[in-house]
Amino acid sequence: MPTLTGGRHVVVKVRLSDSEHDGLRWRATTAGMSVQRFLFEAAMAGSAAQSAERRRAHGDAQRARLVLTSIANNVNQLAKWANTNRVLPDAFGDALAEIRRATAEVAETNRRLQSSFEEPR
Repeated sequence: MPTLTGGRHVVVKVRLSDSEHDGLRWRATTAGMSVQRFLFEAAMAGSAAQSAERRRAHGDAQRARLVLTSIANNVNQLAKWANTNRVLPDAFGDALAEIRRATAEVAETNRRLQSSFEEPR
């Protein structure tokens, strides 16, 4: 959780039965976070499901960024080779087509994810 200037001083208490607490703990563990973080994100997102989906989408976006960074590095290597040898590699056109396809897919997924999340009120 990011640090806030001045810190966080407000405490909110919730009373739960043992079975409710077990269920809450199970949901938080399944989502990969603490009970406190799970409650906070669910409340701020407007729903627990939307909070979990946002978290998954953020992870997917980070992984896509790593893949695209790797692709960009490979394109730079191909460009260097092409400049050195004064000819494009045989598979260069196929590589560019695949890069365009992957980039378009990431952009479409990003657009779809952004439009599926409602801002909390």
